[in-house]
Amino acid sequence: MRGFERLRADRFGLPNQPRKWPRQLHARLVDNLSRAGAAVVGFDIHFEEPRDPAQDQLFVQAVQRAGNVVLFEYLRKDTHPLTDAAGRNSGDVVTERRVPPFPALAQAAAATAPFPLPKVPVKVSQFWLYKDGAGDAATLPVVMWQLRTLALYPELLRQLRAVSPAASQLPSDAESLRRAGNLRSVMEPLRALLRQPLVGAQVRAQLAADTTLSPATRKMLSALVQVYQDEDSRYLNFYGPPHSITTLPYYAVWQADASPGAPMLDLRGKMVFVGFSESQQPEQQDGFYTVYSQATSGLDISGVEIAATALANMLEDNPVRPLGSAAQFALLLGWGLLVGTIALFWRVGLCSAVLTALVLVYLLVAFGLFTRHALWLPLVLPLGLQLPAALLAGSLWHYRDVGRERNRIRQAFRHYLPERAVAALARDLRAAPGGELMHGVCLATDAAQYSTLAEHMPPQELAALMNRYYELLFQPVRQHQGFVSDIVGDAMLAVWAQVQPDASQRAQACRAALDVARAAEGFSQSIKSVEFATRLGLHAGTIMLGNIGTVDHFEYRAVGDIVNTAARLQALNKVLGTRILASHETTEGLDEFMLRPLGLFRVPGKTRPTAVVELCGYTREATDNQHVLLKDFAAALGQFTRADFATARNGFEQLLQRFPLDGPSGYYLGLCERYLAKPPGPGWDGVVTVTEHRTRRRIAALPDV
Repeated sequence: MRGFERLRADRFGLPNQPRKWPRQLHARLVDNLSRAGAAVVGFDIHFEEPRDPAQDQLFVQAVQRAGNVVLFEYLRKDTHPLTDAAGRNSGDVVTERRVPPFPALAQAAAATAPFPLPKVPVKVSQFWLYKDGAGDAATLPVVMWQLRTLALYPELLRQLRAVSPAASQLPSDAESLRRAGNLRSVMEPLRALLRQPLVGAQVRAQLAADTTLSPATRKMLSALVQVYQDEDSRYLNFYGPPHSITTLPYYAVWQADASPGAPMLDLRGKMVFVGFSESQQPEQQDGFYTVYSQATSGLDISGVEIAATALANMLEDNPVRPLGSAAQFALLLGWGLLVGTIALFWRVGLCSAVLTALVLVYLLVAFGLFTRHALWLPLVLPLGLQLPAALLAGSLWHYRDVGRERNRIRQAFRHYLPERAVAALARDLRAAPGGELMHGVCLATDAAQYSTLAEHMPPQELAALMNRYYELLFQPVRQHQGFVSDIVGDAMLAVWAQVQPDASQRAQACRAALDVARAAEGFSQSIKSVEFATRLGLHAGTIMLGNIGTVDHFEYRAVGDIVNTAARLQALNKVLGTRILASHETTEGLDEFMLRPLGLFRVPGKTRPTAVVELCGYTREATDNQHVLLKDFAAALGQFTRADFATARNGFEQLLQRFPLDGPSGYYLGLCERYLAKPPGPGWDGVVTVTEHRTRRRIAALPDV
């Protein structure tokens, strides 16, 4: 497990410089961490100088009692000028000197160690395991990891003695060395031995085959051996943005003492870092630029969280590991040959699709290896240099075949697009890749009881049934110059589109909707098991028509708000008990149709109201009863809109007495009763907000008798 403590100065009324805090605070913190069972405690705070003797003594005693505290050492760079024989300056030598905590505290600690990170504004992606400029000293996370696994030292020593006779020179009792504060006398010879050729690999192989050890013990020892085997630095495998590692406020741990009523804290087996890490950038005094640094807020990852990340990588044995030089050369050679061969000898269309697929596969493999095994495959050379070079060579090679390739693409599009759409898509590809802004009408359909039907019908029979259903629906759409953009289950989306707005286009969509409803009604009557009623929604406006998908598969789709609105109007039929609903924008000025305005509705998912109209049929076919219904409904709706709910209720009740199956009258009658019981308020604007799709009355056609 991993975690670290976040210092909060404002809780104690102290400055944001933890090294200047009263050391009795740190003493109590160490005692509380020990009481909570922390396995190892690492301070990312430098206590260079003694201050108040009494408080220093409390801190020293607490660290000594704990026996598992590793303290931070500061690395100080010293510059020494060089002179030649004539006494002239010939350069400088920079050395690094470890500055430990003040002596009494350093002697009380289990160990001290540095953790250097760059102070210049470069991206931190690696950390030091061992600092060669400071005498090859093990850094803070390494020392903490060795301290955490110290109980397993006898087993490691047994494994080493089975591999190398030199292991007999290692100390037999590491615990006594920890108590003496000289843990490095174990670590330094251990590293020297495990870095010998084959020794570390043989020990790891023995550990993997030793079934007498528990899996947890084998994993910890193997990870420790790998830490000693590794070079001086490792790549960091970050767990996410700042504060991805478990963070506890300093004051919360400080308060968790043994006093009655104090909060309980369980840190058994956990390794804990104590350091400065704030969530607000103005307070961040120890932040470092990483791949997770946030461009908007500027928040970096703190040094203590980077140290915790390094330690967690050791625990899980999953640091980011670049591909080895030989393997990287082989990968780049093979990748270059593969993409070069495809680009030179395959046709452009197929080449682009295959190379895109290969890039996706490469990225997926790289992502999988990175996430599962923290293995870092090269990306810039194969994808940023080799691939573009191969594509350029292939383009030049196939330049004379460009015209023929374009024709092949058009032929491929004609397999699943109408001729008009193919021509439009070809123009779009040349002029505006991704689509063209057009004026269109969307018709959305949905069938009731489809889920019930699918549940009780074998898939083969259901597929045959839906094929017959869509054959009936597609025919009116094509007949009225539309095209089917999408089908999903029992839902269809048809589109009419032109560059300029045209009332005839909207009329075609309305005619198609009436024909679709008529065809669907006949189909529903042929099914005896369920009522397979089809609901339709129409909306007109601006859409983007273009190819949606990837180079190996795309669909000619309509994208825009009118698609969503048409679907919402289709669903509103369930609430109003209607069959075909359209927006006012769709039916405006179309006198050939019998229309019933149903008012303003704010449908789910929409913030602006929509003027909804029921498309009832053709004006030339309207009966006297239908004219009466439309007239009386309009009068009652006007009273409702003016908030005269009592009069409107009477009007809707009278309508239902004559036309008991009229869904909109029943719906508004319910609204009037609800608003009479609880008025909507003085600011009501006549808009009906629909919060759920619930059928209040049976769907029925407008009465014609």
